[in-house]
Order: sequence, then C-alpha cells, then structure tokens
Amino acid sequence: MNDDQPEEWFRHSSSTVWGLLSIGGAVAVIVIDAVTGWHPETTAGGLLFALVAYAAFIRTKVGVSEGDFVLYHLYSTVRFPLAALESVSVGRTLGAYSGGRTHVSGAVGRPMREAVKGGKRDHKPLSNQSDFIEDRLNSLAQDARERRGIKRDSDEQFALAEDVRRSWDWPLIAITAVVAVAFVVLLVI
Repeated sequence: MNDDQPEEWFRHSSSTVWGLLSIGGAVAVIVIDAVTGWHPETTAGGLLFALVAYAAFIRTKVGVSEGDFVLYHLYSTVRFPLAALESVSVGRTLGAYSGGRTHVSGAVGRPMREAVKGGKRDHKPLSNQSDFIEDRLNSLAQDARERRGIKRDSDEQFALAEDVRRSWDWPLIAITAVVAVAFVVLLVI
C-alpha cells in the first residue's frame, strides 16, 4: 500500500445520471402500483430492476486507491498494485494490461462511432473524456513505477502483477438473488 498515491475514480460521465433515472423509474413504478392496487410481483420486479441498475451504473467504476489499481464490477472488485499496470487502453470498454492478463471494465468506454474509428481518430485528452482517462491512468501507473524504482516490463513489475485480489460484494449478490427468486416465484403463482 502506498499512502502518498492520490485517490482518483473514473466512470462514464452519464453513468450516475442513468443509474439515478433507472432507480427513480423503478421506484415510481412501485409507488404507482401501490397507489393503484398493489401487485407483489410488480414490487419485486421494480426492486430487482433498481438493484441491477445500481450495480451496473452506480457501483461500476475504475480508479486508483491506496496505491492499487481498482476495478469495481457489477458484483466484484479487482485490485492489484498500480505499479503492475503495464498499460490502459479505452475502446468500447477499458482494457487494463498487467502480467500478461487483461482486466476489462465497462465503467469507461467510447461511443460506438468513436471506437470504430480506432487509430484514425484524433487523440484529444483535453476535450475527450475517454482519452483523458486513458492518459491519466497510464500516467499514474508510470508515476507509481518511478516511485518504486521499477522499470516497465521488468521482472519486478511482473512479480507485482501476481498480487491480483478479487473480492465479491456478497450482500449485494444475496439481496439481488433473494429478490430475483421472489420475483420468479410471484410470477409463477
């Protein structure tokens, strides 16, 4: 762990807005259903939709925390030392390369029309969010390697890449599973 590493988080600029709109829509459906004649399957479906919207839009993000590169996925979190990060590239999704492995996250990506252009597009980190995030994460990884005195593509860097840790968000998984089972049971009966 490296306490002097700044903490920074990145995601699509519209993710939080879409997440809140989705959750708000689910809550509105539940409230309207409760006012007009309550149906338990509608409540369960609305709750399931809100939980998945939270996991997909609000929980997912990538960033740097306590000297680690961190990827928050729908139901899990992947962490490894920032100095182990070889490179980051952003296409339709973010690809982080470390120790011969690619860690992918949908928290950051390019629109389809921009991703299709590939190498033909202009790299504009000052006006393009995806270019900025790509450059910033690559810069933070380079700074972390320099602080530790590790050369890029060295044995030390590859050894650091072995320290990949995945943790699961068991409470969110359990709540989602219970609501999904309740929803299916209520639809069947």
